[in-house]
Amino acid sequence: MTTRQILIALALAIFFAALGYNSGRFWAYLVYAVAIAGIGALSLNLLIGFCGQITFAQGALVGVGAYAAGIAGNAGWGGFSLLVAGVVTALVSLLIGLPALRLRGLYFAISTLAAQFILVYLFKILQPLTNGVSGLVVKPLSLFGRPVANDQEYAVICVFILFLSWLFLSRITRTDMGRSFLVVRESELVARGMGIDVSRAKAQAFLLSGFFAGICGALFAFTSRLANPEAFEIALSVDQTAMIIVGGLGSLTGSIVGAIFVTLLPEAIERLGAFLPAAGLLSAFREMAFGLLIILFLLLEPRGLVALFRRMATRRTAKTAAAAPRPETIMHSNRAATAQDGR
Repeated sequence: MTTRQILIALALAIFFAALGYNSGRFWAYLVYAVAIAGIGALSLNLLIGFCGQITFAQGALVGVGAYAAGIAGNAGWGGFSLLVAGVVTALVSLLIGLPALRLRGLYFAISTLAAQFILVYLFKILQPLTNGVSGLVVKPLSLFGRPVANDQEYAVICVFILFLSWLFLSRITRTDMGRSFLVVRESELVARGMGIDVSRAKAQAFLLSGFFAGICGALFAFTSRLANPEAFEIALSVDQTAMIIVGGLGSLTGSIVGAIFVTLLPEAIERLGAFLPAAGLLSAFREMAFGLLIILFLLLEPRGLVALFRRMATRRTAKTAAAAPRPETIMHSNRAATAQDGR
């Protein structure tokens, strides 16, 4: 990751933060919804795209972060509630990942699916902590002794937390730890042959992924002011899986691109339905959109939108280079012109 890439990302973060802060509530909502989804997608892509550990418990882990932040925030912990949510969710994620030390592939994925249902069930029955099916009402996030007043301020906070999350994980994936994730993804046998502690690499991936899933859940709780079990069902896991498939598995930038696409798609379909007579049909289509997206991208562009954009940029560069006159052609033309002048 170059300094130029960091500056471009920072400039985009400032732009979208300014857009959210200076817009109405609806646009501010879109900005922070995309930012929160982006943090969750970064978390999931680290685990699936980089370490190869398929999980269906992402929605429940986001819920753990939401409840942990809500409880800590209601107790007056202020901004520290974000860290509390990250740490608690990281530990829960590590517990969910323990079967990965013995199970692989489909068997481990099924164990994470079981964890998803167990955690959602616990959200419903732990009445003193979670307020059961009614949901936990969450106080506004308080930073430096001042509560966040409106959606515009939440948009700024969420965008910059997304930027910092992307920057941190980009650094991590370029360390020995990040490279060990990639080797484990390709082959655990090869990883062991290279002297990599596979169990340790998996544990680190689950801890890091869980931490950022907790941050995602905390921001969700503070922006929506409610942590409800229904919000963290398996559908949330499917949504975030769609984000990393559409954006690009193994690409942190792709995680954000996928979050933008998948988050804004339902809004675009809804707005389109308002202008068409078949509004009910489009509303039904919105429910199928994520499944169709996953199938189409797996068939047509398995490496996601980021790979598609890069390929288009490469072709454009190649066409530009092919259209430009070659130096030897220019020299030959100059010599011919000189000879003509001599005559």
